[in-house]
Amino acid sequence: MLPGIRAEAAFGHTPGHTMYFIESKGKTLVLWGDIVHVAAVQFENPSVAISFDSDTVEAVKSRQHILADAAKNGWLIGGVHLSFPGFGYVKANDDKGFMFMPLADLASK
Repeated sequence: MLPGIRAEAAFGHTPGHTMYFIESKGKTLVLWGDIVHVAAVQFENPSVAISFDSDTVEAVKSRQHILADAAKNGWLIGGVHLSFPGFGYVKANDDKGFMFMPLADLASK
């Protein structure tokens, strides 16, 4: 695409579902679209699928992969179905799964 911007397939929700990575000065923003639909459920248990996914097996694999990578790498995430303002960070949960830390919550601390 352009220097610092790349696309990556995230199949499962819809055929051709794509995430975009925007990288600059050692930081990464990932715009992931519909990787998560019900944040209160799917961050804690990424294997939960919904009927809106065209291929639930692939959707679960995509979600598990990107959540793990986002938590490991400290990427800023942007997507729909996320707490306002739709941007934040993914953290690994000690027990299992992940947590979403919205930017709005982080700014108030």
